[in-house]
Amino acid sequence: MQLLIMAMEPLEFFKLITGLTAPSSILISLLFIALGMVSITKGGDLFTDSAVEIARLTRVPPVIIGATIVSMSTTFPELMVSVTSTVSGKGDLAVGNALGSCLCNIGLIIGSCALLNGFLARKRNTERCIPVSRFTIVGPGFFMLLSGVIVWLFSLFSSGGAVNQNGLPAEFAIARWQAGILLCILAGYILFTLRVALSSRHDFGLDQEQPPQVENLKRYYSKLAFAFFIGACLVILGSKLLVTNAVQVARYFEVSELLIGLTILAVGTSLPEFTISILSIVKGHGALGTGNIIGANVLNITMVIATCALIHPLPIPKQTVYFDAPVVILLILAMLGLSWRRKEISPVSGSILLTIYVGYLLIATFWFAS
Repeated sequence: MQLLIMAMEPLEFFKLITGLTAPSSILISLLFIALGMVSITKGGDLFTDSAVEIARLTRVPPVIIGATIVSMSTTFPELMVSVTSTVSGKGDLAVGNALGSCLCNIGLIIGSCALLNGFLARKRNTERCIPVSRFTIVGPGFFMLLSGVIVWLFSLFSSGGAVNQNGLPAEFAIARWQAGILLCILAGYILFTLRVALSSRHDFGLDQEQPPQVENLKRYYSKLAFAFFIGACLVILGSKLLVTNAVQVARYFEVSELLIGLTILAVGTSLPEFTISILSIVKGHGALGTGNIIGANVLNITMVIATCALIHPLPIPKQTVYFDAPVVILLILAMLGLSWRRKEISPVSGSILLTIYVGYLLIATFWFAS
């Protein structure tokens, strides 16, 4: 390994270590996958601690911090992967990555976090369920459901000149004018969360955790911002390393590009959300992880898909129209419905979400892949 690195050009080594290109050796790809996981874990730890501290300093509820600045940072890998795929003429990867990330966020991440929280609660003698306020369901949750339904409806017909990889007019597609509508929904979501954040500062009560008392507040802000930035960079770098090399391994075993987008790319680019959410549960800040997932899904559906469709009208695979998108809507409805009555996500609810996701993966792998 050391001899191989010494034989490389500096630019070539930089591209490998940052995940811009994949090595030709599968063994080295596996090594970079492990390196990416370490980077994600260390960066996620920094990222979570600084995000929680930002919530305390700004007197904004952690769920809003998670749904805005945290979700925007953790969604960056999905945006870059999808945009790169679109520019390269591989719309299947772009759509599969964005919708697959939504499936992974709710089914795998929320499901796993609910089960983990229930397990830790037995040892810590704390609440077994992840709290979800009614505001979260009717606010960010509504935007998540609305954007998912609209993308599915848009994809039911083709307009705007989208073509498939064979150069023929696409049967299903998202046009540029439809991307503009999705961006309007995104703007409404951002304005809504900003308004709530500003109003929450005035409603900061005695039952909420008070901001920390520090001597040099300016220096503390700078240190906090630096930790947040470094944590985000490490998470994004680790995700890029893992995704690039995981795709290389999958292609070595001749896995289809749509399936790569729905599984490896989706799970890989969702690792920032996974890391932040898991660490939030471990550190006792479940609301931060929940807000992160909901915000990331809104951004995946609106910002990521809309940006790709603005670059070029986006063809939608038939599998996505008839299977992937409906399952996304099903998981969103299941998550909001299961948490509506008691305003919490229980381990039982988490197991239901996780079961739906596993069932989806099995059908996508063994039925559609064939």
